[in-house]
Amino acid sequence: MIDMIPHVAELLAPLGTQIELSWQDTVVNFPLIVLSVPSNMATTSGGSEMLTNITVQVDAYTLDKKDTADLAAAIDEIMTPAGFTRSIAQPLTEGDLERCLMQYSCTVDFTHENILI
Repeated sequence: MIDMIPHVAELLAPLGTQIELSWQDTVVNFPLIVLSVPSNMATTSGGSEMLTNITVQVDAYTLDKKDTADLAAAIDEIMTPAGFTRSIAQPLTEGDLERCLMQYSCTVDFTHENILI
């Protein structure tokens, strides 16, 4: 099974934002990016993964709607050229927090190293 989270965290690191692998009971700073994988589906042949379709959820949190929109746009400017296709970008307000829930999918080949574009 392919773990895409470290790759995505590395891609987004230049944004200089705290990145967490899931929302935890931890001290956070805003802006904040939370990564999760709601889907990791393999196509197999002869007992080996040949293609893997992966969906990565990227949640961008800030305290301001415009800051959230700007962070979401910056995330998209990194993820799309890296071979990911965005399927959703939904702004949400959660109490004092502004959030943009984004899901990106990609297909990885049998080497587990190459995203097919």
